[in-house]
Amino acid sequence: MQYPFVKRRAYRTVSNTLLDGRTLKLLDAGGIRIQWEFAFQALSEQERAILEGFVQAVEGRLGEFTLLDPTDNLLFWSGDIEAAAWTKGPLISVTRGVGDPNGGTGASGVLNTGAAAQSIQQTINGPGWYCYCFSVYARSTAASVVTLFRSTGGATQQRDYRLSGNWKRLALSGRTESAAESVTFGLTIPPAAAMDLYGMQAEAQPAPSAYRKTTSRSGIYTNARFEDDSFSLISEGPEQHSCRVHIGAPVAS
Repeated sequence: MQYPFVKRRAYRTVSNTLLDGRTLKLLDAGGIRIQWEFAFQALSEQERAILEGFVQAVEGRLGEFTLLDPTDNLLFWSGDIEAAAWTKGPLISVTRGVGDPNGGTGASGVLNTGAAAQSIQQTINGPGWYCYCFSVYARSTAASVVTLFRSTGGATQQRDYRLSGNWKRLALSGRTESAAESVTFGLTIPPAAAMDLYGMQAEAQPAPSAYRKTTSRSGIYTNARFEDDSFSLISEGPEQHSCRVHIGAPVAS
């Protein structure tokens, strides 16, 4: 990804002119789309060939593909650990409405009531070979440790973090060579440990950006399409190519 780029939300209005001359207008919820305009500069020969090959493979506007929005959180229900999108250990107890780092009450208190470690995790539809960053704000009044992990295709990366009574943003980033089409992000809580959690986020980049809360929608668009059948490529010399790519995806009503 190269910055800056343009992201917009497009709406469509259905207009109906009646016999008496009146006009009725209504928002077409099925026509709402997210549109991205990516401007790529200084592409190498290999990068140019990969981009052109992908456009040809999906036949321009015809084929659908999955787009991971670089401006959004890839997790569903990032602020609600009890939502169905999350898989949590049976002995995990969750308390909502806990004070968060921003002065609100969006954090959750989590207690492992069991004698063994328990995990909270979510699996997304994304390429296993991408570089990802998983982050969360955490604190604990007792000396406690939490383990962040990312797994895909049998490969797992994890790291332990020691918590204090102050909020701290923890981040785990890296990549694997897995060819899997799904990635699991989560954390493991030791036996009898209690902690507060807020702002879980996954991004396809090496470092965390500002937290973006999600609910039933995330930054994963499985039905994205190119908005052009081809794109204009400007070559200024060897290993120096530039172009603009337009992509759109419907937003479910």
